[in-house]
Amino acid sequence: ISPDGTVFTVRLREGMVFHDGTPVTAADVVLTYELAKSPNCRFSPAACLTAFLASVRAVDDLTVEFTLNSPLASFPTTFMPSIFVENSAIIRAAYDEYAAGRQSVTKAEVQALSDKVAAEVENPTGPAGEDGAPTVAWDTLVPEMEALLQKAGQALPDRTPFTAEDGSIDNTGYGPALETQVGTLLQTFDASDIDALAAAYPYLSFQYNPVGLGAGPFKFVSYKPGESIEMEANEDYFLGRPQLSRMFFPIIKDDLAGGQALVAGQVDWKYSLEGGTYEQIKDDPNLQFVEYPEFGYFALYFNQREGRLFADRNLRQAVAYCFDKPATVEAATEGSGVPIWSEIPPASWAFPGDAVNTYPFDPAKGIALIEQSGWTRGADGIYEKDGRKLSTVAGVRAGRPDRSRYMQLLGDQVRDNCGIDISYKEVDFGALLNMLTTYPHINAAAPETGEPFDAYFGGFVSGPDPDPFSLYHSSECSTEERPDTNNYICYRNPEVDRLIDAGLGTYDQAERAEIYREYAAIQAEDLPVIYAWSEIQREGMRRTIHKTDGPIALDTPYYFARIEKFTNKQ
Repeated sequence: ISPDGTVFTVRLREGMVFHDGTPVTAADVVLTYELAKSPNCRFSPAACLTAFLASVRAVDDLTVEFTLNSPLASFPTTFMPSIFVENSAIIRAAYDEYAAGRQSVTKAEVQALSDKVAAEVENPTGPAGEDGAPTVAWDTLVPEMEALLQKAGQALPDRTPFTAEDGSIDNTGYGPALETQVGTLLQTFDASDIDALAAAYPYLSFQYNPVGLGAGPFKFVSYKPGESIEMEANEDYFLGRPQLSRMFFPIIKDDLAGGQALVAGQVDWKYSLEGGTYEQIKDDPNLQFVEYPEFGYFALYFNQREGRLFADRNLRQAVAYCFDKPATVEAATEGSGVPIWSEIPPASWAFPGDAVNTYPFDPAKGIALIEQSGWTRGADGIYEKDGRKLSTVAGVRAGRPDRSRYMQLLGDQVRDNCGIDISYKEVDFGALLNMLTTYPHINAAAPETGEPFDAYFGGFVSGPDPDPFSLYHSSECSTEERPDTNNYICYRNPEVDRLIDAGLGTYDQAERAEIYREYAAIQAEDLPVIYAWSEIQREGMRRTIHKTDGPIALDTPYYFARIEKFTNKQ
């Protein structure tokens, strides 16, 4: 690292090859990071470096130089581990295929359809919804968008997340996914080479068949949407051929069903066990369990945009006062959750402690805040104002009973104690993800309304090194141009921005810890999010799983390091 903290010079290992035998070189690193720094970056928002990375260049075949706009403490600890270097030859070939297909359509016809969809979304003409207002005519638009994309040689989005039990497609979720893909196609006509490639990245042909793309211990074999993923050992892995010859990952959405499959020997490893499932299987002599403090949390997020119900801080604070969070967490997680008041988890060196717990259970304070904002009790006990009820429905991921229990308990308390109606609806993960990554974030729990969500309950994976930039910096507020940033609630606070910038600008850990304590205190007052719990993470494995180079460390999230040494032989 250079003395001013802005230049990182990194040497690659010699002799590494991708799964197709292609050598891993600095050129592959450069292309990967150019995609990450593009304004059209389509990696996970936490892995996009547009605001931070000034340049990346190959010094020689095995040396890369990264130049940052300013010192960034999380660059080596958070970003570099989350950006996977991929085979540039495969990425380039896939984009050439994409560009060739694009020649079958014109910019004018893509623009015309994009404008037509936008106009329909703005002024719906479809059948009336439950509220009597017209809905978006997705049933008409979907075939048109599918036809255009197929004409351009593109694969259509996976329909699995939008397929009901009867086999029908929910076009209120599938339609926006097509709309985004059409918009991306339009965007690539005039963008520069790298920016067009970055925009098209989610739609390139290797996404569902990433053969030869990586260089890790296991190679891709097959993916069946909604069913399974299969991988096989990489004979040329630079740390040695893995002991396991194949890995098969069935997709089991229900936690208890996954635990029962583990007990029955139908699976050998389950990456996560909720409290109730763990209690049922913890004494099985054929199982072993990994247990460690989790770097992640669950929380109730409030949409901060003007006009949304909880844009009023008084109402957010009222919710916090009107339910007993510790008791709710205890009951919902069956004792496996630890109540938290900040997104910096208890397992982090920067954990601010209970100093940010500023909302003890006090319904009287909650009611006072509601009435201070001009709301009055309705005949049904729910507050109302200007003809609007203090009421919303929050999306919760289906198949996660602890989350549903938490929202049920929270909703009962805030309604009975303070006249706030927060109900919940279990929603498939794909629909929730589409809600969060598609502007303007139409509520997946009530898509028929065509309205953005007011509240959403979900989880987020953090890490030992805090970096709230993508979550809460004002510059990361999602927009139509950047619909999938992590600040989808559009939280804005100049003082929080200053502290986030300061925390990322120093490499002194003690100084950073103090900065993040101040940051957490301010955010606890603003309350854009009511944090629920962080939990002790448990993973289950059959006792047949062991390592050939020593015991498995069962008390750390990094227990699977050197996974090539794991075996499942008796």
